[in-house]
Amino acid sequence: MEKSNDIPVLYIDALYGNIDETFRTGNKKMADELLALFAKGKVKGLDLKPTMYPMRGPYADLNTQFIVLQAGFLSYLWTVCYFMIGLIDLYQERAQQPVTVVRLSDDNEFMMLNNTLGWGRSLKFGEEDEVTSWPDYIPNPTQSERRVLQANHIFVLATCYLMYHEVGHLVLHADAKDFIKMTKSRDYVLSNEDKRRIRTMEIQADSYALDCMLISIDDEHERYMRFLGTIVAQLSEFFVRTFPAHTLGGQHPDLDERLKRILHRVDVQYPGYKLNLDLTASIGLQLFFALTFTDYIPEDQNNFGFDNFDALTKYLFDIIGEWKNKYHEEANKNH
Repeated sequence: MEKSNDIPVLYIDALYGNIDETFRTGNKKMADELLALFAKGKVKGLDLKPTMYPMRGPYADLNTQFIVLQAGFLSYLWTVCYFMIGLIDLYQERAQQPVTVVRLSDDNEFMMLNNTLGWGRSLKFGEEDEVTSWPDYIPNPTQSERRVLQANHIFVLATCYLMYHEVGHLVLHADAKDFIKMTKSRDYVLSNEDKRRIRTMEIQADSYALDCMLISIDDEHERYMRFLGTIVAQLSEFFVRTFPAHTLGGQHPDLDERLKRILHRVDVQYPGYKLNLDLTASIGLQLFFALTFTDYIPEDQNNFGFDNFDALTKYLFDIIGEWKNKYHEEANKNH
């Protein structure tokens, strides 16, 4: 990738206003709570960074109390939203065919989706002083195509979930600021108790974020959309991993456990909404296996079938669990 002094065309900045408005006023209850947090100085606002590399997700600046958003990560997240919408469309079309395993890799439309996500994932590996414009050969948030508009909506909700997670840290863990800074210092060695405490804080922030997404939202379709955005936000963490065992969280909770907790919270009543959420999680995990070149379809497909997406998702989670167990076994042998 060539280095340039030109200002890159980002396109993602077209949605900054939508992000800010939905974050602050997405529902009445949360709007009131955020106003109180702003008034107390616990949260100061959003800091939108135009940098693309190295890609970094939203984080809370403990010194300024700002939630920091980076153009590179937001661009990647948008490509995930667009890809997932298109992939579900294609899956639902192909699922009408009398086959056990639905394959999409030979579809021309899938190749366009794949190119879109491929560019988004490439943002993880750039150098800090590189700049890049949004490619002309893939969709972008300023277009009016149906999938683009849907991706924009889900993207804003996914971003809000990640931002509320960071607000959770500022609100719930304000008294742990010194501890957090200490654990991030270069020479500090984390104890097992430190790791346990950090994981607990992350789980608390996850729960806080989902509460913020859903609080005072009674409309069934809106709750469905917010769950969808939350699930896609969590799946985006999977798609930049290079190996199934990399779902291990280290200091953070494991990615599959975080996704499971979200799915356990789903409370939409309309069967079609529940089906689409299960389908999204299932397809997302299958995509993760495809991106990490992990076999999950047996050679003998005669008995390879599931009664529902819950059963399929459990099967996929079990495969991740097996990889994590192998990783732990190998790690124990080396000690």
